[in-house]
Amino acid sequence: MPRTPPPDEIRLKAIGVTRLKPGQATYTPRIRARKEVLEAFLKLDTEQRGQVVEVGLEALGLLEVQDEQEANR
Repeated sequence: MPRTPPPDEIRLKAIGVTRLKPGQATYTPRIRARKEVLEAFLKLDTEQRGQVVEVGLEALGLLEVQDEQEANR
């Protein structure tokens, strides 16, 4: 009798990750920066890393992010 694999939530939790939310994606970019900057960045969890990227792009004027309420209309 073949075994049924556990649900995704259990498998993902076992490896320390969470399911992507709608509209999210994951990539592995190459980044050049000072070593201490990258070390601090890598200490962040994936949600925090995404926030850093988003805020940084907004600050540089490279990304216009809609207000969350406006985006949901």
